[in-house]
Order: sequence, then structure tokens, then C-alpha cells
Amino acid sequence: MADRVDERIAAGRSARAELQPLSETIHRLQRRMDGLYAETRHWDKKVAHGYDQLDRLERRTGSWLGSLFGRGQEQQLDALRAELYEAEDRYDDARRRFEETRTELDDARDRHDDLQLVADDYAAALDDKESGLLTAGDDTADRLRVIATELEDLAVRLRETDDLLTSVGGSDRALDTLEFLVGRAMPAAAGDLAGGGILAGKAKFDELQAVDSAAAYADRCLSKLSDELRTYGERRPLRSGQPLDAGARLLDVWLDRPGHDVRAFVLVLQARKQIPRTRDVVRQVADDLAVRRTEILAETEALTAERTALLSG
Repeated sequence: MADRVDERIAAGRSARAELQPLSETIHRLQRRMDGLYAETRHWDKKVAHGYDQLDRLERRTGSWLGSLFGRGQEQQLDALRAELYEAEDRYDDARRRFEETRTELDDARDRHDDLQLVADDYAAALDDKESGLLTAGDDTADRLRVIATELEDLAVRLRETDDLLTSVGGSDRALDTLEFLVGRAMPAAAGDLAGGGILAGKAKFDELQAVDSAAAYADRCLSKLSDELRTYGERRPLRSGQPLDAGARLLDVWLDRPGHDVRAFVLVLQARKQIPRTRDVVRQVADDLAVRRTEILAETEALTAERTALLSG
């Protein structure tokens, strides 16, 4: 039984080593086949066009008017037939090479499928051998148990890190949207502050309401990210800036109070300054998580290689 498992492991290892170059061969053949297909189509159209030209010229040559210029048209016919015969030869050659490449590609794909089945059994064979070693119980079994535990822990950390990176991406996009809307609100707030009337005040608060909604969404994203970061003991302040208050909308629109104009303009300026600082914090978190993810993958690869070496020995 143990010998059979070792044979499966050896076969799987050999198949895995052959799969990569075979995959590259398949990609190369596929690219060649695509090029030959385009070449075949080109010469096929050339042949079809040549026959159309030949048919029209032969009809003109057979007419009474064409008989007046028979010698010149016969020369044109000979030249056209020569071009047509060459195009047919080129088409036949491209078609032959296309079919040969297709056969070669089909054979390579069949070989790849056969190897893939053996390679897929490789992981199962390793698991079978591991079960046997764990049952026997020795130093190798103890190390395999440690590796299995560490790999499980790394898998959990990788899932958590990927979830955090997803939240970081959502927060970053929310801040981009907020920054865009704040930038759009700046001229509206400045215009109303400079003495705009009812329409200017209405336009300003339309922009401020859009900013309020975007700021509230960004705050929710950042709050969610802050809660998730506590998994790693993270305590960075993640803020999207002070929300803009449009509560005095109707009063300011109709009475256009200068105090409200100044307050709105100042809040927009504050938000515009705060957003880049918040984004810098978020992106620094993203960089840290990316480094952490790389480290997790490296540890996973090293432990997997050690496990494979223990089971393949």
C-alpha cells in the first residue's frame, strides 16, 4: 500500500514538472493557430476577389466591344490568372499549416489533460501518505502536525487580510467620491459667499447635500474598517473629515444670511484639507496589509514545500 502511494507521489511530481512547459507550448501553438487562421482568411478573400475580377474581365473580353481591344485584355487575363493561381497556392499552404498546427495543438491538449489527472492525484497521494505517517507516530508525524496547524492559522490570517483589503478599497473609493463632490461644492460655496442670491444659495446647498451623503457613506466605510482593524490591534484614527451641515438650508436660501455663507465655505475648506490626510492613513494601512499578505503567502509556500519534502522523502 505504501509503495503504491509512493508511486502516485512520484508520478504526480513528474507530471507537475511537465505541465508548465507543456502549458507554454499550448499557448504558443494557439497563437500560431490564430495567426494562420487570419492568414487563411486573407488568402481566401483574395481568391474570391480574384475570381470575381476574372469573371468580369472574361465577360468584357467576350463582348463585341472587348473584341476591339482583345490583345490588351488577353494580357490582363493572363496576369490576373497568374495572380489568382498564386493566391490559391498561398491559401492551400496556409490551410495546410493551419490543419497541422491544429492537430499538434489537440495532441498537446490531450497530453495536458492526462498529466493534469495525474497531477491532481498528487495532492491526494500526499494526504494519504500523511495519514499513514500520523497514524504511525514519529518525529516526522510530529512535524507534520505542527505544519498542519500553522497552515490553518495562516489560511485564517490570509482570509482576514483579504477582507481588510476589501474594506480598505471601499473606504478609498468612498473618499475619492467625497473629494470629487467637495471640489464641486467649492465654487458654489464661494459664489454664494460673494453675494449670490436665491439661486446661488439653492445651488450651494444642493451641492452640500450631495457632500453630506457622500461624507456619511465614507464615515460608515471608515467605521467598519476601524472595527475590522481591531483584529490586528490597530488603533489608527480613520476619519473622513467633519460632516457638512445643510440644516439651515431653507433659511439661508431665502434670507441668504452672511453668517451661514461663511460657515458653509469654511466647512468645505476644512473637509477639502482633511480628506487627503485621511486617505494617506487609509493607503498606509493598505500598504501594511499588502506587506502582511506577502509575508503570509511566503510562509505558506515555505511550509507547503517542507510538508511536500517530508512526504516525498
